[in-house]
Amino acid sequence: MQAEKNFKVGSQKKTGIRILKSVLALSVILILLVVFLLPALVSSERGRRTILAKINNSIDGEIDFAALSMSWFKGLKVTDFSFNDGTGQTSLSAKQIITKPHYISILIGSLSFGKTIIDRPKVEINLKAQQTNKAKDRRHEASVGKKSQPVTLPIKEINLVVNDGNLKVIDSKTETANVVGIDSKIIMSFHGEYSAGQTETLLANLSTKAKLGFEKAGYMGWNLGPAEVEIQIKNGLLRIAPFSTTVNNGQFNFTGQADFKHKPALLETVGPIQVAKDIKINDEIAEKLLIYLNPVFANAVNVSGVVSFSCERLAIPLGEASQNDIEVIGTVSINQLRLQASDLLGQILTLVGATIPDQDIVIHPTRFALQNGFLQYDNMQMDIGDNPVNFKGVIGLDKSLNMAVTLPYTLKGRTARVGRETVGQRISLPLRGTTDKPELDVGRLLQEQLKSQFEEQLREKALEVLEELFE
Repeated sequence: MQAEKNFKVGSQKKTGIRILKSVLALSVILILLVVFLLPALVSSERGRRTILAKINNSIDGEIDFAALSMSWFKGLKVTDFSFNDGTGQTSLSAKQIITKPHYISILIGSLSFGKTIIDRPKVEINLKAQQTNKAKDRRHEASVGKKSQPVTLPIKEINLVVNDGNLKVIDSKTETANVVGIDSKIIMSFHGEYSAGQTETLLANLSTKAKLGFEKAGYMGWNLGPAEVEIQIKNGLLRIAPFSTTVNNGQFNFTGQADFKHKPALLETVGPIQVAKDIKINDEIAEKLLIYLNPVFANAVNVSGVVSFSCERLAIPLGEASQNDIEVIGTVSINQLRLQASDLLGQILTLVGATIPDQDIVIHPTRFALQNGFLQYDNMQMDIGDNPVNFKGVIGLDKSLNMAVTLPYTLKGRTARVGRETVGQRISLPLRGTTDKPELDVGRLLQEQLKSQFEEQLREKALEVLEELFE
């Protein structure tokens, strides 16, 4: 009996071992099938459609690509990739994306990529549409009484290489910035949580080391040549290493930093720097920027000259902030200036029966401060030929004017000359209106002339009385 019992136990053990071996063998076969068949499945047309459906059902927008191939050793390759967010804010396309994901990282719920190459990407960002859609989102959020919940960014690390990229950004005023021929190397990691749409939170937890290069860029009349910029973001602090490039045949220099943990985040210079040296100006620069420096540029055409700018402090808000948060303090000068059809310059010269001279105009180095939405300076001397015209006062980013213009003429009809002492007080007139339509208070000129004549008559009368007393 004991022998029979032992035989049954031994048989059961052997059976269990055979079952275990079979299960293990089957598991190995299944794993091998997955290993060998998964790349083929992913790379198939059916796999492409399945992946696109899963992605597009889970995002606010639409992704598409022509082909996807997968290899355990070579990584992933996507061709003719495109993305549109569906709101008109952002679109992205790329000829080819090659990446080597760390597959084990996917099993632990995060994505980590090795070397990732993006060939010929094109990115378009419409900040004007972004502002409109954010306003709609706020109204919708208020109506449903819900707030965006924190989510974890699935991509933890990526080593990115960009080849021959293009970037187009349309700002809130529909001005367009273009960057062409972008070649960059970026190592980026992210840790933490952020709420959907809260870019500031995302950037505050970002760590990045990058070398960004481009062939050319353009914005509001500024045409930049080739440049290579090194940036670093650590614990939300962005640092831009000093770099130089050409702009409109002149020189542009910059270095700065931004703390994304501060609200609003400001791109700031870290000390005094000569930002611009002998940069050629044009009609677009005059219309978009210089009109806020001096109203003489209002409606001017055929504008030329070279501008230089030394900056003491620069602070530009990033993200959602008012233009009143912009702060600029520095000294600007313009040489070899020529322009036509300037409304204000025409008004000034018409008062004295002159025309715009066919010679260079010079704006002397002038220290100014742009703070709280208003640009102010005490004395900007503009030499029109050898006649000085001086400006002082406040120009608002809302296009308001509260200024005074000192003409190169005295009430007695004498003409002031550059480098010569002027006898008598020069005529000073209030300047009102807007930057688009500046207006000199000519009535004030008549008042000053009548006042001067009256004072002159009083002096003459007083002299006659004194002469009679002493006779």
